[in-house]
Amino acid sequence: MLLADPDDVTFDLGPATASWSRLLVGRCVPSPSMTKEQWLASAVVDVEMRHLRYFVAVAEEASFTSAARRVHVAQQVLSTQVRQLEAALGVQLLERNSRGVTLTPAGRVFVEGARETLRTLERAAAAAGNTARAVVGQLAVGLRIGAVGIGGGLPARLLEGFEDTHPQVEVSMRTYDVTCPAAGLLDRGSDVAFVIPPVEAADISLRTIATEPRVFVLPANHSLARRKRISLADVAGIPWVAADVATDGCDPTAWRDGWLVTPRPAGHQVTIGATGRTVDEFREHIIAGRGIMLCPASGAAYHARPELAFVEADGVPPVELSLAWRTENTNPIVLAFIHYVMGVTPTATEVRSSLG
Repeated sequence: MLLADPDDVTFDLGPATASWSRLLVGRCVPSPSMTKEQWLASAVVDVEMRHLRYFVAVAEEASFTSAARRVHVAQQVLSTQVRQLEAALGVQLLERNSRGVTLTPAGRVFVEGARETLRTLERAAAAAGNTARAVVGQLAVGLRIGAVGIGGGLPARLLEGFEDTHPQVEVSMRTYDVTCPAAGLLDRGSDVAFVIPPVEAADISLRTIATEPRVFVLPANHSLARRKRISLADVAGIPWVAADVATDGCDPTAWRDGWLVTPRPAGHQVTIGATGRTVDEFREHIIAGRGIMLCPASGAAYHARPELAFVEADGVPPVELSLAWRTENTNPIVLAFIHYVMGVTPTATEVRSSLG
């Protein structure tokens, strides 16, 4: 490929020209009356980003050998690319000698523009990538009662953080009572949910994201209410307030029995004095003396009443707060939320599938 020059300087790029045919060198044959500046201004120059990147590397390293190592190409390839760039521009950018290379006056001007062009292209590429990866749409979040305070109000913090990082996702939330352990996942009322295990249903995946102790809830005037901690043995024979059975497709009694801690190692039988579905119902039953129950320790702050006492449970496993979703759900918004929660809760346990 030949480049006409007002000074009759011809660059013959040789056999390698064919492999670089995408580089459109200025093939403007000047009129005899054109000055060099007019010819350069009229020349069509199409330079690819790699030519700028290679040239900047040589300029900064002052060595073709070092620059080739930096950009991970053969030195001969690098040299050819820089010569193509000089041919396209019609100016000499580098002085080559036995000690290395130095920039010509034109090279010193061009390298600044090349750096800025590369920075602009990198910013544009990053912006385009971010736009392409942006998640847009709606996310329905289920929240089981009793989960709101676990982990110091972790569900609310996670939702706020996700909305900050994904402003184009519209998040809605619905609270579910104890008859819906899966918090809307089974009837597709929710896309993801904050739940309190056990959630015994097929094709539901869980990830535990926080734990906290459980406490007994008793009437404030109960004889055990003044104790610092009590055990299951201490409450043997006392009626319990139990959760109503599940009606959302989960095992009907699994969640209820899990919170009644049955069966018990000592073989104690549980007497159910009342059943309830909501926090308010549980509190009213306990205040009326119909029974006691267990709840997350955060319930002492979120659901306190003067007529209630919250006492540390000795020997009772902690409560778990889990993120749950339908295992087969590949919705990008759901996956983005799961990825976000996993990223900010590094101590969480691994994903598992219930009855899956």
